[in-house]
Amino acid sequence: MEIGDKLILDIIDINTEGRGVAKKDRLIFFVEGAILNERLEAKIVGKKKNFYQAKKIKTVEKSPYLEDARCPYADICDGCNFQNIEYERQEKYKKDLVIATINKIAREDLEDIDFIGAENRYGYRNKLELKVDYRGQISYFSRSSNSHIAIDKCIIADDKINDLLVIVQDAIREYGLRGYDNKKDLGLIKNIIVRATSLGESMLVFVMSQEGFKDKDNFYDYINKKAEVTSIYQTVNNRKNNYKIGKKLELISGKDKISEKIKDRYFYLSPRSFFQVNTKMTEKLYRRAFDYVKETNPINVIDLYSGTGTTSILLAKEVEKIDSVEIVADAVKDARRNAKINSIDNINWINDAAENVIGDLNINDRRSTVLFDPPRKGLDPKIIDVLGESSIDSIVYISCNPATLARDIYDLKGHGFKLDKITGVDMFVNTLHVETVVLMTR
Repeated sequence: MEIGDKLILDIIDINTEGRGVAKKDRLIFFVEGAILNERLEAKIVGKKKNFYQAKKIKTVEKSPYLEDARCPYADICDGCNFQNIEYERQEKYKKDLVIATINKIAREDLEDIDFIGAENRYGYRNKLELKVDYRGQISYFSRSSNSHIAIDKCIIADDKINDLLVIVQDAIREYGLRGYDNKKDLGLIKNIIVRATSLGESMLVFVMSQEGFKDKDNFYDYINKKAEVTSIYQTVNNRKNNYKIGKKLELISGKDKISEKIKDRYFYLSPRSFFQVNTKMTEKLYRRAFDYVKETNPINVIDLYSGTGTTSILLAKEVEKIDSVEIVADAVKDARRNAKINSIDNINWINDAAENVIGDLNINDRRSTVLFDPPRKGLDPKIIDVLGESSIDSIVYISCNPATLARDIYDLKGHGFKLDKITGVDMFVNTLHVETVVLMTR
């Protein structure tokens, strides 16, 4: 088998990078552009030690789970790999992914798990991050590269977000602004972050390559006159091929924060605030996590990677005290403010890295439970070691990455913890991603 060879493959799975997985003659193939459970003709484009890389040429036999995608960009956009797959099969894929990953890495023997399916396939996202191409067209990155895919709307986003995008696109054209070309390191607009809340508020954040530009005031005035937008910010990032929010944020107009509500609690969100992208499913995810916490009957909770305090504030009235740890200073400021507006006064806010302070918290009281919601990279090894040597006997772990979750489960098992309960939650419908919450005890 050599590069350039063509062959027929059956796609039996999709990997976490969105490539189809096929096996033939005891060889493994990862196929770009494949659809789950289709038969296709592919061309080999790369050869590695343990697998081949291939690219789809054409479909030979359609997937039985294929349906017409509502989105015209479904085959090329980096946003939704499963836009054209029946929802029941999406659920099974994600459930199987969690089971297989934990069985393989954490060395468990799971046959089934609880799974909470999504309420809505479309219109669920409360936040988008979009690019602008050099011609000034609002875009996503393509699935296979950093080339731009111009879009008119995103059907998985909240209607308020799509309404704002129309006006922002008109403003960009009206004033002849250009997006950022990462190859040439030229252009003005690097990133547009759009948020909308269930309370009808919205926020726009423009990440620019420079602070001042021609018609700056007129550009933002145009948007304000045409749109009902609660908050507009501008930030500058002049680093090559970097699209993140810069160090300084300039409030162009409106409120400095927007507000959201989960259950009976209110939350203020600033441009850097982390908040789950699916508000309705967020409530279901946290409800399951808190059910797990309540099973341990704690007096104290240690909430690590707490962001703007969402988990701490929602749980505060169920326990005597919470130590809430978050490394991002702006998030902690928002968390304090969120606690105040919800009349919560039993949370100890700590602005530091979780691994730096874990040893100083109340980890030798068996009445304490630890709650994690870390980034995709999972837990710092120091946290696992400190907890292993502590008297803590219950952990609730919320994860957006089954692989790092499974790794951490395995390491925690080495300290006497066992996997007690597990639930998958479809937070990111039509995509490959899945949220998981587990309870571990010892």
